[in-house]
Amino acid sequence: NEKVKVRDRSFNDSERTFEEERKRLSDAIQRQTEILSGYDELKKRLGDKDASEVLYELNEKTEEIRILKENLMNQPSQEMRETFDQISQEKERLANERENLQDENNRLKDSLNDQNNLELTIHELKIKNESLTRNYGLVEADNNRLNAVLKRLQASYERDVERDARIKEIEIPYIDKETVLRDKGVSEIEWLDGIKKNCEDYGFAINSRILKSFHTALKTAEFSPLTILSGVSGTGKSELPRLYSYFGGINFLSLPVQPNWDSPESMLGFFNSIDNKFDAQPVLQLLAQTQRPKTSDYPGLKDTMTLILLDEMNLAHVELYFSEFLSKLESRRGQGKKDVPEIDVKLGAGIKPYKLPLGRNVLWAGTMNQDETTKSLSDKVLDRGIEIHFPRPANLKRRQKLIPLTKIVEDPILLRYSDWHNWRKMESEFSTEEIKPYMTFIEQMNQSLANAGRALGHRVWQSIEYYMANYPDVQAAKTKGNEKMLKKAMHISFEDQLVQKVMPKLRGIETRGKS
Repeated sequence: NEKVKVRDRSFNDSERTFEEERKRLSDAIQRQTEILSGYDELKKRLGDKDASEVLYELNEKTEEIRILKENLMNQPSQEMRETFDQISQEKERLANERENLQDENNRLKDSLNDQNNLELTIHELKIKNESLTRNYGLVEADNNRLNAVLKRLQASYERDVERDARIKEIEIPYIDKETVLRDKGVSEIEWLDGIKKNCEDYGFAINSRILKSFHTALKTAEFSPLTILSGVSGTGKSELPRLYSYFGGINFLSLPVQPNWDSPESMLGFFNSIDNKFDAQPVLQLLAQTQRPKTSDYPGLKDTMTLILLDEMNLAHVELYFSEFLSKLESRRGQGKKDVPEIDVKLGAGIKPYKLPLGRNVLWAGTMNQDETTKSLSDKVLDRGIEIHFPRPANLKRRQKLIPLTKIVEDPILLRYSDWHNWRKMESEFSTEEIKPYMTFIEQMNQSLANAGRALGHRVWQSIEYYMANYPDVQAAKTKGNEKMLKKAMHISFEDQLVQKVMPKLRGIETRGKS
């Protein structure tokens, strides 16, 4: 375009030059015409030639001039031809370049169309990708849910397998020997007399009143599930439950209480994560065995009686390791024969606990000393138990020879739970006239106890009456219809309960002052 403009200016300059030349020639022609006119006039004057001839010649000249002008106009100069040739070449080059650019433009347009198509395809793919991503998220979430369900099912299966293995540790029989049961219908008095005689033959002198008191306290487990034996060390607190169980045909376990017991797990056992097994303590294995019937492949003890002794029970706080037992054992009162509470034995994190029934065929007792190493019992424990105090011996007795138990009774015959159940009285058979004096006595005493902040509740009186109704001599007198014997037995059993249920409430009483 710049070169075309240059050439255009050159042509304009040439045109002006030609125009000026034309004007000059025109002026020259005009002057020649004027000269010719003057010449004709002059010729006329001179008479040389005819005017037509002169005009003819003039016209020829004029035509010649015109042709010359046209030739002059149509025949450019050498420089202009060269310039024109250059411009023509440049024009041809530019035309070629234009065609190339046009082809490039068409190619770019095609590329643009391809790009637009690609962008449209990319947009569609993005939309499809977003849809697939959402579907992937849904599938992933569903997959995670299914994996969680799978893991839960696997964990549940594994936990069930682990639970079965841990329960297997619990249900290992503690007593694994053939047992022989007594015939049904054994007499309670004869059974107690047999125990007393065997104890004396063994060299353990026991007072009949303490034996009957201990026996009755165990029978009243519905109101007082724990029988506590206290007193001076060496007076037979631990020996009495052991001989009572052995000679009476009752399964027995002495459980030494440790000072560091602070939960039921301390007594029953716990899951050992290091060894990956449940460390079941003997008392747990025995409790589980007592709640299963005897079969051909398992020595169950459900039809027998079992006594568990918490030896030195107040070395640790009873409220910590035995409180749940006391509450559950007391809740048996008023429930049916098969409706017994259960203790949850923890088998480990995430595993369903083992349900341990607290059947009525298991009796609980405990011994306690009163020194600087022991803990005092709270009212909660005392109200739910019967404390039997072993007095200091007035006369010390010799024991010249130690006799093995097997020489007295080689293989004890076990007492049936059904006989024990028949011995128990689940209700008071006293008439209003028979029980009213004792109830009035307690009510009057309770007024004085209230002044000292040691008042008794309904549970204490109900336990006293229940104890009196289950006292062996009271039942024997009721059976014989002997009023004198009944009155004496009621008096003795009531005195026992004063010492066992009321007197322990007076510990720590300030003896000075009106209270």
